[in-house]
Amino acid sequence: MDESAVFPIYIIVKYLVYCAWCYYGLMRLRDKASIGNAIGFGSARLGLGIVFGVGIFFVGAFLHLNAPAHPWLMYLSVYAPVRYIEWTILAALVIAGATSTHSIGDGVAQRWIVGGIVVSHLADLPVILFTHGGAQGFLPVGRFLC
Repeated sequence: MDESAVFPIYIIVKYLVYCAWCYYGLMRLRDKASIGNAIGFGSARLGLGIVFGVGIFFVGAFLHLNAPAHPWLMYLSVYAPVRYIEWTILAALVIAGATSTHSIGDGVAQRWIVGGIVVSHLADLPVILFTHGGAQGFLPVGRFLC
């Protein structure tokens, strides 16, 4: 597949996945959900991902990291903690508008945050598999992934 076509597909897939996961989060953390709110929170999550992703890109460029022997370990060690922060921020925003008694530290919120991390990693698969030689040639750090 042409790499120039992968990036727009990647962004669209990420956005749709984030909106769907936010809809689920609104049901779990606010006890009510609407497509409009899910789209708003999905947009906020994509925006957070862009801000943090650009930050990772610049930090990776400034550090001049050598390619690790196991790029998947580097990918997970960088992106999993950052995504925990991103999804925690989003959970705080969702909970802030809730009438329920959920908090960031409760099990429901933590499961939603961890699920969001998994969803984010799974949504990266198109760009990982279809660019830069596929999974074999993939070095995630220093690339733009949100």
